[in-house]
Amino acid sequence: MRKFLPGWITVVLAAGLLVCGGLILLPSAIAYDSVSTNSSLELFLDVFSRTSVTYVDSVDSQELIEAALRGMLESLDPNSILLNPDDYENLRIQLSGSFEGVGITIGIRDEWLTVISPVEGTPAFRAGMKAGDKIVQINDASTAGLTTTEAVIQIRGPRGSTVDLTVVRPGLPDSIEFVIERDVIDLPSVPAGFMIDDTTGYLRLSRFGEETPKEVSNTLRNLVQEGAENLILDLRGNAGGLFTAAVEVADFFLSSGTLVVSTRGNAIGEDNYFTVSRKSFNGDLVVLVDGGSASSAEIVAGALQDNNAATLIGSRTFGKGSVQTLMDLGEFPNLGHYGVKLTTARYFTPDGRSIDRTMNDDFLSGNEEDTTFVEDWGIVPDITVETHEISGSLPIELYAGSAFFNYATEYMLEHEIEDDFWPDSTCIADFRSYLNDEGFEWDDGEFSDNLFYIERSLFAEIAARTWDREMYYRMMTPHDETVLRALQYFNDGE
Repeated sequence: MRKFLPGWITVVLAAGLLVCGGLILLPSAIAYDSVSTNSSLELFLDVFSRTSVTYVDSVDSQELIEAALRGMLESLDPNSILLNPDDYENLRIQLSGSFEGVGITIGIRDEWLTVISPVEGTPAFRAGMKAGDKIVQINDASTAGLTTTEAVIQIRGPRGSTVDLTVVRPGLPDSIEFVIERDVIDLPSVPAGFMIDDTTGYLRLSRFGEETPKEVSNTLRNLVQEGAENLILDLRGNAGGLFTAAVEVADFFLSSGTLVVSTRGNAIGEDNYFTVSRKSFNGDLVVLVDGGSASSAEIVAGALQDNNAATLIGSRTFGKGSVQTLMDLGEFPNLGHYGVKLTTARYFTPDGRSIDRTMNDDFLSGNEEDTTFVEDWGIVPDITVETHEISGSLPIELYAGSAFFNYATEYMLEHEIEDDFWPDSTCIADFRSYLNDEGFEWDDGEFSDNLFYIERSLFAEIAARTWDREMYYRMMTPHDETVLRALQYFNDGE
């Protein structure tokens, strides 16, 4: 059995975001220099036998072999790893779709575990973790050299238990400590789909899993029946998932026979993926993207942009454009079930653009040894919407002190939450009084500079206690600058 993974093997920690998929088929036989290989294997076995017999302490042969295999794969790239029986079982659990944990997707970036995106409504999201946070400690233990799979094992845990994550956030001088209570995480691919106005539909797509094409198809059908002539497809914070699901989703918006994406690799050559006759939306389309849009989300965004099927609004995407193949190695007597995740290809948009940050012309010429980071990565939107940056340390201090969480808990006990709720001036004044009572100190100017962020943090905490995900997005869109820019685009007829 084989399954195929695209992208920077993103892992939803205890949340179940799928990252396997794709159609990267390896040839049944791969040519190699048998003489050189045999000599190398003899060298390996010689060192292994000497170590097993003469090392100062007793060593476990299975552990030695696993360490050697891990070292071999990890020397290639951070996404190629060995899956021992525990790792393989962990991946199987992820694919089941429901987990107990914190709800973040992570990968390796600059050799550190990095948050691609917290999943909306999850403990990590409510605690204030952000895309780009580098996780430097888990429960006071350094994450240096830790793989994503190893991190999953450490961070996942039963509902009600806690995990301590220390992160370094770009632009801030000090690390931030998050003590997060784990919970059950259930992740639909389409958490929201509704009409914003009489002619504009909104579809939030948070991941690409096995059920994604069906969920998108059903949502599109409902929106069209409700009169949607324009559509906002929101891929912000979508860290990716099944390669095949990405191709099928693009198919809903492109004509039959349109090129969606190409994959290239030494073993597989070049494969092109085209649409079939599944197009189900013919109106004007805007796709929202940001730095948390990665992998399969970038495949869809790039395909729609290159084929002039959509206007992209937001900020540059993450830049994850490599493909991992999951190889099931099967059951080994007295050892267990093993697998390997191996980077086998990179993918390219219909116009031939590479999405991957490490891609350059050296790869195209076969000289991967000289591959370096390049500036032209990810998907650049057609219309850029500037994001609000955090000013100073106040927001971090409020999150670290659970100010938003605790205030929302108290607020819910004293107020009836209306369907048009938003933290107005009265609510903000009440929050300032609460901070004074709790002993928080701040500069008035810093508070004003972060008002945008504070309003949304309060809304997120109160909304999470009041509505389901779809209602959350219904309430958020009137205050979402990127959504408002999309509506302006439709109204102006640009």
